[in-house]
Amino acid sequence: MSCSITALLFLLCLALPAFAQESSAVDEPMTSPIEEPAVSSTQEILYPGQATPETSRHWDLELLYSEGKHSEGLEMAKARIANDPTDPEAAWHATRFMFEIGEQIDRTDTSTDKSAFYAEMMQIAEAALAAHPTDTHVKFAMGVAIGRDGTHRGVLASLFNAKRLEDIWLDAADDDFLYSSINGEERLPCDIWHGLGIFYRLVPDSWIVKLLAGTKGSLDKSLEFHTKSNTTCTDRIGNTKEWGAVQTCIGTKRKDDAMLAQGKKTLQRVLTLDAVTNKDKIDHRHAQAMIDDPSIACGYSRDGQQEIDEAKLEAP
Repeated sequence: MSCSITALLFLLCLALPAFAQESSAVDEPMTSPIEEPAVSSTQEILYPGQATPETSRHWDLELLYSEGKHSEGLEMAKARIANDPTDPEAAWHATRFMFEIGEQIDRTDTSTDKSAFYAEMMQIAEAALAAHPTDTHVKFAMGVAIGRDGTHRGVLASLFNAKRLEDIWLDAADDDFLYSSINGEERLPCDIWHGLGIFYRLVPDSWIVKLLAGTKGSLDKSLEFHTKSNTTCTDRIGNTKEWGAVQTCIGTKRKDDAMLAQGKKTLQRVLTLDAVTNKDKIDHRHAQAMIDDPSIACGYSRDGQQEIDEAKLEAP
């Protein structure tokens, strides 16, 4: 009899951890961060929603993206759009390749016609969104295209698109959708939160902007979205840099010494992360520039220092 009781207790002990894990999953709040990547037996990083040959209709484009072959990938994606203009996956691949190509160009480099480049990016995303208005990845791509076109032309000059960008990204952020590229270079919803964080920092927070654009900026919302993004997707150079930018902006604008110190600490963290690509090296330089001159943080963007003084809108 004692052996049977011992065996029963042993089986119960084995079952308890699984039961506890199942119960905690049910009770876990929906707003909790997505779990960080786990390492498999093959030492490959597994991200939530990670692309695989089974889930991707354009696996070769996923491979080119992970290998950093953006120009080659863009050429192939455009060919597939020409063959099937309603293919949403080919469209967001194309806009993603264009984004990465643009990110490799320093904001002081005038050798590229960025106006034409981002106009084409907008056209590709617009066509895809018209055909697939509920596709989360297409919505994210559309927001990226609007955002890059806006920071290139200037925030104040492109306020008419601000409300549309905000609505598209907030709508995408509400979707129950997980995606990661092969090596985690792009991850959703992390990058949607990241984009919203940049949006709310760069759009001025004023009544006149609200009147003209239908929305306005908010440093508190910016900090909230960047914190959410960086808590879920840790130690990514671009995300960390933008987090440091809004912290530094709040510190300088509100004369908050503690937040200013935190911003400097976050930007210094950027410099400790390995800069593998030219994009990473640009981010290192920009992080150092904000450390050296915190006053540029509020209007900082990769496309060029932004004019975000809403008083300029009242000038005759």
